[in-house]
Amino acid sequence: MKVYQLILYLNDVWVLKLQNNNESLNSLIWTFAPKHIHAGPKTIEIATFAVSIFNEGLIPILKILDVMGITIGPEANAFAARRDEARIERSGTRTSEASKEGRTARLHQRTSENEHFEVEEGFLYETGIAD
Repeated sequence: MKVYQLILYLNDVWVLKLQNNNESLNSLIWTFAPKHIHAGPKTIEIATFAVSIFNEGLIPILKILDVMGITIGPEANAFAARRDEARIERSGTRTSEASKEGRTARLHQRTSENEHFEVEEGFLYETGIAD
């Protein structure tokens, strides 16, 4: 029975590996600039930069500029490194347990305030209210 479970697991892993990195990047780009809505080359370029910055930070942008023949100085590298470190630290803070508890508490507070307003004022709109 364990062999059968292992085969099922490997099949699931194999199915998950069907999309390579390029296809994943293209999927994200087309999320920002959908194919069914006309987007000019500038829009697609901006979407590509946004996806690159979101996934990897500013270092890939510097690499793109380097490939284009633009000289990147040490200050640009230092700035990109600082921004990337701050981005990673900020994402760690946002996913911390204390942060989650704070967001949950604020959500409950807003929900209770809205319930209080509904009780105090009544519904501001509902079906048949204009009749």
